[in-house]
Amino acid sequence: FQQYIDSGKMKAVGITSGQRVAGINVPTLKEQGIDVEIGNWRGVYGAPGITPAQRDALTEMIVKATKSKAWAEALKKNNWTPALLTGKAFDEFVDRDFSALRATMVRAGMV
Repeated sequence: FQQYIDSGKMKAVGITSGQRVAGINVPTLKEQGIDVEIGNWRGVYGAPGITPAQRDALTEMIVKATKSKAWAEALKKNNWTPALLTGKAFDEFVDRDFSALRATMVRAGMV
C-alpha cells in the first residue's frame, strides 16, 4: 500500500497493530483513542502426527530463513516488523491474539 500512500491516492488514517510501522508516519489507533489492536502475522503449523524430529527440522529451516538477507529485504520492502516465535511461545501468542480479537468483535457487536 505504500506506493498508494506516497502517490496521494490513499490516505492512511491509523495503524491497527500495537506499535507504529517503520517508515510510515501514521499513528496507531490506540494513540488516537480507539481501543483496538489487531496485528498481522503469519504462522506455520505441522500436520497432526508430525514427529518431533520433523517439527524440529521445520523450525530450524524457518529460523534459518528469517536470518537471510532475502528475508531482511522483504521485511524492509513491506514495512513488516520482524518477530519470530516458536513452540510454546508461539502457541501462547496465538491464544492471546485470538482471545483479544474475539473480545474486540464482541464489544463491536460482531459476535
